[in-house]
Amino acid sequence: MTSQYAGFPVHETIELKDVADIRPAVDRMVEAYERFNHEGKFSYRILLPRGEKLTGKAKKLGHTFQGEFVLGLRKRNLVPVIRELKYVHDDSHYGWLLASPQVFDRFEGRA
Repeated sequence: MTSQYAGFPVHETIELKDVADIRPAVDRMVEAYERFNHEGKFSYRILLPRGEKLTGKAKKLGHTFQGEFVLGLRKRNLVPVIRELKYVHDDSHYGWLLASPQVFDRFEGRA
């Protein structure tokens, strides 16, 4: 079971397995946002653990990541203009796409 969004074009796919994975991921993404968003080319996929006993962990990782990412953007005085989409990536991962609206438009065939 793979989603159509598994083929979404991203700069990087980051798998978050533990809270310790969040800080390096946020640092890379904030830097990439600063570099690519003005061109409308920012796009990242976050993979979160999926499974019977992992949904709570995935939610915790996702909320922590989101807060850290927004804080990282604010520290650099960057205003987030990002669309997001959460989906089931495969049998063992939830997928979370964070991208410039232009990237979504191109993928959906609107541009």
